[in-house]
Amino acid sequence: MMTLTIVGAGNVGITLAKKLDLVSDYELVAHSQKSRTNALEGGLPAGKLTDWNKAEFDGEIIVICVKDSDLGDVVKQLCEQYHEQLKGKLVFHTSGTLPKDSLKELVQHGAKIAAVHPFQTFYFNEARVLNGITWGVDSEEEDFEAISRFIDNINGKAIKLSAESVKKKALYHISAVAASNFMALSIDLAKELAEEAGIDASVFLPQILETTLQNNIKQLGSDTPAITGPVVRGDVETIKKHIEALGQTINTVIYKNMCESLALLAFDKGLLSGEKFEQIMEILD
Repeated sequence: MMTLTIVGAGNVGITLAKKLDLVSDYELVAHSQKSRTNALEGGLPAGKLTDWNKAEFDGEIIVICVKDSDLGDVVKQLCEQYHEQLKGKLVFHTSGTLPKDSLKELVQHGAKIAAVHPFQTFYFNEARVLNGITWGVDSEEEDFEAISRFIDNINGKAIKLSAESVKKKALYHISAVAASNFMALSIDLAKELAEEAGIDASVFLPQILETTLQNNIKQLGSDTPAITGPVVRGDVETIKKHIEALGQTINTVIYKNMCESLALLAFDKGLLSGEKFEQIMEILD
Protein backbone atom coordinates (compact mmCIF):
# COMPACT_ATOMS: atom_id res chain seq x y z
CA MET A 1 0.00 0.00 0.00
CA MET A 2 1.31 3.43 -0.94
CA THR A 3 2.08 5.72 2.02
CA LEU A 4 1.75 9.49 1.82
CA THR A 5 2.11 12.63 3.83
CA ILE A 6 -0.27 15.46 2.97
CA VAL A 7 0.70 18.96 4.10
CA GLY A 8 -2.22 21.34 4.39
CA ALA A 9 -5.85 20.84 5.36
CA GLY A 10 -7.62 23.19 3.00
CA ASN A 11 -10.26 21.99 0.55
CA VAL A 12 -7.80 20.10 -1.66
CA GLY A 13 -5.92 18.48 1.21
CA ILE A 14 -9.07 17.34 3.00
CA THR A 15 -10.65 15.98 -0.20
CA LEU A 16 -7.47 14.11 -1.09
CA ALA A 17 -7.24 12.66 2.43
CA LYS A 18 -10.82 11.39 2.24
CA LYS A 19 -10.06 9.71 -1.07
CA LEU A 20 -6.82 8.20 0.20
CA ASP A 21 -8.64 6.87 3.26
CA LEU A 22 -10.10 4.26 0.93
CA VAL A 23 -6.92 3.20 -0.88
CA SER A 24 -3.73 4.25 0.96
CA ASP A 25 -2.11 4.94 4.28
CA TYR A 26 -1.47 8.61 4.97
CA GLU A 27 -0.85 11.28 7.57
CA LEU A 28 -2.30 14.78 7.23
CA VAL A 29 -0.06 17.53 8.56
CA ALA A 30 -1.84 20.67 9.73
CA HIS A 31 0.57 23.53 9.13
CA SER A 32 -1.54 25.95 11.21
CA GLN A 33 -4.30 25.92 13.82
CA LYS A 34 -6.79 26.97 11.16
CA SER A 35 -5.65 24.04 9.05
CA ARG A 36 -6.22 21.64 11.98
CA THR A 37 -9.69 23.07 12.63
CA ASN A 38 -10.60 22.74 8.94
CA ALA A 39 -9.57 19.08 8.95
CA LEU A 40 -11.61 18.17 12.02
CA GLU A 41 -14.65 20.12 10.84
CA GLY A 42 -14.25 18.44 7.45
CA GLY A 43 -14.83 15.06 9.06
CA LEU A 44 -11.32 13.62 9.02
CA PRO A 45 -10.44 11.20 11.84
CA ALA A 46 -8.27 12.82 14.50
CA GLY A 47 -5.93 9.82 14.39
CA LYS A 48 -4.85 10.72 10.85
CA LEU A 49 -4.17 14.34 11.76
CA THR A 50 -0.89 15.58 13.19
CA ASP A 51 0.71 18.93 13.91
CA TRP A 52 3.78 20.17 12.09
CA ASN A 53 6.21 19.54 14.94
CA LYS A 54 4.91 15.98 15.48
CA ALA A 55 4.81 14.88 11.86
CA GLU A 56 6.82 11.84 10.79
CA PHE A 57 7.06 12.51 7.05
CA ASP A 58 7.75 8.83 6.48
CA GLY A 59 5.49 8.45 3.43
CA GLU A 60 6.88 7.59 -0.01
CA ILE A 61 5.25 10.74 -1.35
CA ILE A 62 4.79 14.17 0.24
CA VAL A 63 1.90 16.17 -1.23
CA ILE A 64 1.83 19.89 -0.41
CA CYS A 65 -1.72 21.27 -0.60
CA VAL A 66 -1.41 24.85 0.63
CA LYS A 67 -2.13 28.30 -0.77
CA ASP A 68 0.48 29.58 -3.23
CA SER A 69 1.40 32.31 -0.75
CA ASP A 70 2.20 29.69 1.93
CA LEU A 71 4.26 27.37 -0.27
CA GLY A 72 7.58 29.14 0.30
CA ASP A 73 7.20 28.90 4.08
CA VAL A 74 6.37 25.19 3.89
CA VAL A 75 9.44 24.53 1.73
CA LYS A 76 11.61 26.48 4.16
CA GLN A 77 10.25 24.53 7.15
CA LEU A 78 10.80 21.21 5.40
CA CYS A 79 14.41 22.13 4.67
CA GLU A 80 15.05 23.30 8.22
CA GLN A 81 13.20 20.64 10.23
CA TYR A 82 12.80 17.57 8.07
CA HIS A 83 15.73 17.63 5.62
CA GLU A 84 16.85 14.14 6.69
CA GLN A 85 13.45 12.67 5.75
CA LEU A 86 13.50 14.20 2.26
CA LYS A 87 16.13 11.95 0.69
CA GLY A 88 14.61 9.83 -2.06
CA LYS A 89 11.12 11.17 -1.45
CA LEU A 90 8.85 12.41 -4.22
CA VAL A 91 7.52 15.82 -3.16
CA PHE A 92 4.94 17.68 -5.20
CA HIS A 93 2.60 20.61 -4.76
CA THR A 94 -0.92 20.93 -6.15
CA SER A 95 -0.83 24.59 -7.26
CA GLY A 96 -2.41 25.37 -10.60
CA THR A 97 -0.10 28.31 -11.30
CA LEU A 98 3.31 27.55 -9.81
CA PRO A 99 5.94 25.33 -11.54
CA LYS A 100 7.75 22.43 -9.94
CA ASP A 101 10.81 24.65 -9.48
CA SER A 102 8.97 26.33 -6.60
CA LEU A 103 10.24 23.30 -4.66
CA LYS A 104 13.82 23.39 -5.97
CA GLU A 105 15.32 24.00 -2.51
CA LEU A 106 14.23 20.47 -1.57
CA VAL A 107 16.41 18.94 -4.29
CA GLN A 108 19.60 19.71 -2.37
CA HIS A 109 18.31 17.40 0.38
CA GLY A 110 17.75 14.54 -2.05
CA ALA A 111 14.08 15.02 -2.86
CA LYS A 112 12.51 14.57 -6.28
CA ILE A 113 10.07 17.36 -7.06
CA ALA A 114 7.01 17.92 -9.23
CA ALA A 115 3.90 20.07 -9.62
CA VAL A 116 0.75 17.96 -9.87
CA HIS A 117 -2.47 19.93 -10.29
CA PRO A 118 -5.98 18.44 -10.02
CA PHE A 119 -8.06 20.11 -12.76
CA GLN A 120 -11.17 20.26 -10.59
CA THR A 121 -13.11 22.58 -8.31
CA PHE A 122 -13.16 21.81 -4.58
CA TYR A 123 -16.15 23.47 -2.94
CA PHE A 124 -17.51 20.48 -1.04
CA ASN A 125 -14.84 18.25 0.50
CA GLU A 126 -16.19 15.06 -1.06
CA ALA A 127 -13.90 12.24 -2.23
CA ARG A 128 -16.10 11.58 -5.27
CA VAL A 129 -15.03 14.85 -6.97
CA LEU A 130 -11.63 13.25 -7.66
CA ASN A 131 -13.17 10.41 -9.67
CA GLY A 132 -12.07 10.49 -13.29
CA ILE A 133 -10.51 13.96 -13.22
CA THR A 134 -7.41 15.00 -15.14
CA TRP A 135 -4.22 16.03 -13.31
CA GLY A 136 -1.73 18.33 -15.06
CA VAL A 137 1.78 17.10 -14.24
CA ASP A 138 5.02 19.09 -14.39
CA SER A 139 7.76 16.60 -13.53
CA GLU A 140 10.97 15.00 -14.65
CA GLU A 141 10.39 12.14 -17.07
CA GLU A 142 11.72 9.54 -14.63
CA ASP A 143 9.25 10.62 -11.93
CA PHE A 144 6.13 10.59 -14.11
CA GLU A 145 5.50 6.86 -13.74
CA ALA A 146 5.33 7.06 -9.93
CA ILE A 147 3.03 10.08 -10.15
CA SER A 148 0.81 8.27 -12.65
CA ARG A 149 0.52 5.30 -10.27
CA PHE A 150 -0.52 7.62 -7.46
CA ILE A 151 -3.16 9.29 -9.65
CA ASP A 152 -4.39 5.96 -11.06
CA ASN A 153 -4.76 4.75 -7.49
CA ILE A 154 -7.31 7.50 -6.77
CA ASN A 155 -9.15 6.99 -10.07
CA GLY A 156 -7.66 9.96 -11.90
CA LYS A 157 -5.83 10.51 -15.19
CA ALA A 158 -2.29 11.92 -15.31
CA ILE A 159 -1.33 14.14 -18.26
CA LYS A 160 2.26 15.33 -18.53
CA LEU A 161 2.29 19.00 -19.43
CA SER A 162 4.49 20.04 -22.33
CA ALA A 163 7.29 22.55 -21.85
CA GLU A 164 5.09 25.13 -23.56
CA SER A 165 2.17 24.43 -21.21
CA VAL A 166 4.45 24.72 -18.19
CA LYS A 167 5.72 28.06 -19.50
CA LYS A 168 2.10 29.19 -19.94
CA LYS A 169 0.85 27.73 -16.67
CA ALA A 170 -0.99 30.91 -15.72
CA LEU A 171 -3.09 30.51 -18.88
CA TYR A 172 -3.57 26.82 -18.04
CA HIS A 173 -4.98 27.85 -14.68
CA ILE A 174 -7.16 30.62 -16.13
CA SER A 175 -8.77 27.92 -18.26
CA ALA A 176 -9.85 26.16 -15.06
CA VAL A 177 -11.00 29.44 -13.52
CA ALA A 178 -13.10 30.25 -16.60
CA ALA A 179 -14.66 26.77 -16.62
CA SER A 180 -15.62 26.91 -12.95
CA ASN A 181 -15.54 30.34 -11.32
CA PHE A 182 -16.96 32.31 -14.25
CA MET A 183 -19.73 29.74 -14.64
CA ALA A 184 -20.59 30.23 -10.97
CA LEU A 185 -20.88 33.99 -11.57
CA SER A 186 -23.33 33.43 -14.42
CA ILE A 187 -25.39 30.98 -12.35
CA ASP A 188 -25.51 33.35 -9.38
CA LEU A 189 -26.78 36.12 -11.68
CA ALA A 190 -29.43 33.79 -13.12
CA LYS A 191 -30.50 32.78 -9.59
CA GLU A 192 -30.80 36.37 -8.40
CA LEU A 193 -32.78 37.48 -11.45
CA ALA A 194 -35.08 34.44 -11.21
CA GLU A 195 -35.88 35.37 -7.63
CA GLU A 196 -36.52 39.00 -8.63
CA ALA A 197 -38.86 37.75 -11.35
CA GLY A 198 -40.81 35.75 -8.77
CA ILE A 199 -39.88 32.27 -9.94
CA ASP A 200 -38.21 29.47 -7.97
CA ALA A 201 -34.61 29.19 -9.18
CA SER A 202 -34.31 25.63 -7.84
CA VAL A 203 -37.21 24.59 -10.07
CA PHE A 204 -36.54 26.58 -13.25
CA LEU A 205 -32.74 26.66 -13.54
CA PRO A 206 -31.42 23.07 -13.22
CA GLN A 207 -32.67 21.86 -16.61
CA ILE A 208 -31.42 24.82 -18.65
CA LEU A 209 -28.10 24.73 -16.81
CA GLU A 210 -27.65 21.03 -17.47
CA THR A 211 -28.59 21.35 -21.16
CA THR A 212 -26.24 24.32 -21.65
CA LEU A 213 -23.37 22.46 -20.00
CA GLN A 214 -23.93 19.32 -22.07
CA ASN A 215 -24.21 21.37 -25.29
CA ASN A 216 -20.88 23.03 -24.58
CA ILE A 217 -19.18 19.76 -23.62
CA LYS A 218 -20.29 18.32 -26.97
CA GLN A 219 -18.77 21.35 -28.72
CA LEU A 220 -15.36 21.18 -27.01
CA GLY A 221 -13.88 19.60 -30.13
CA SER A 222 -15.48 22.19 -32.42
CA ASP A 223 -14.55 25.77 -33.22
CA THR A 224 -18.21 26.77 -32.98
CA PRO A 225 -19.40 27.63 -29.45
CA ALA A 226 -22.84 26.43 -28.33
CA ILE A 227 -24.38 29.91 -28.00
CA THR A 228 -28.08 30.71 -28.27
CA GLY A 229 -30.16 33.70 -27.27
CA PRO A 230 -30.64 37.37 -28.22
CA VAL A 231 -26.97 38.30 -28.67
CA VAL A 232 -26.11 35.63 -31.22
CA ARG A 233 -29.45 36.30 -32.97
CA GLY A 234 -28.65 40.00 -33.13
CA ASP A 235 -31.91 40.73 -31.32
CA VAL A 236 -31.23 44.36 -30.39
CA GLU A 237 -34.74 45.11 -29.17
CA THR A 238 -34.74 42.28 -26.64
CA ILE A 239 -31.34 43.37 -25.31
CA LYS A 240 -32.71 46.92 -24.89
CA LYS A 241 -35.67 45.57 -22.91
CA HIS A 242 -33.33 43.57 -20.70
CA ILE A 243 -31.22 46.64 -19.89
CA GLU A 244 -34.33 48.69 -19.15
CA ALA A 245 -35.71 45.98 -16.84
CA LEU A 246 -32.44 45.75 -14.90
CA GLY A 247 -32.36 49.47 -14.16
CA GLN A 248 -29.42 51.14 -12.47
CA THR A 249 -27.97 48.14 -10.61
CA ILE A 250 -24.73 46.21 -10.46
CA ASN A 251 -26.49 43.48 -12.43
CA THR A 252 -26.80 45.90 -15.35
CA VAL A 253 -23.02 46.26 -15.41
CA ILE A 254 -22.56 42.48 -15.27
CA TYR A 255 -25.18 41.92 -17.97
CA LYS A 256 -23.64 44.50 -20.31
CA ASN A 257 -20.14 43.08 -19.82
CA MET A 258 -21.37 39.56 -20.51
CA CYS A 259 -23.31 40.66 -23.60
CA GLU A 260 -20.26 42.50 -24.91
CA SER A 261 -18.09 39.41 -24.45
CA LEU A 262 -20.73 37.23 -26.11
CA ALA A 263 -21.05 39.63 -29.05
CA LEU A 264 -17.28 39.67 -29.55
CA LEU A 265 -17.20 35.88 -29.48
CA ALA A 266 -20.17 35.51 -31.83
CA PHE A 267 -18.72 38.03 -34.28
CA ASP A 268 -15.27 36.42 -34.16
CA LYS A 269 -16.79 32.99 -34.91
CA GLY A 270 -18.86 34.32 -37.80
CA LEU A 271 -22.16 33.83 -35.99
CA LEU A 272 -23.03 37.53 -35.88
CA SER A 273 -22.92 40.01 -38.77
CA GLY A 274 -20.83 43.16 -38.60
CA GLU A 275 -23.96 45.30 -38.75
CA LYS A 276 -25.65 43.55 -35.83
CA PHE A 277 -22.40 43.53 -33.89
CA GLU A 278 -22.12 47.32 -34.18
CA GLN A 279 -25.76 47.80 -33.16
CA ILE A 280 -25.32 45.66 -30.06
CA MET A 281 -22.10 47.36 -29.05
CA GLU A 282 -23.78 50.75 -29.42
CA ILE A 283 -26.60 49.97 -26.97
CA LEU A 284 -24.15 48.43 -24.52
CA ASP A 285 -21.96 51.52 -24.47
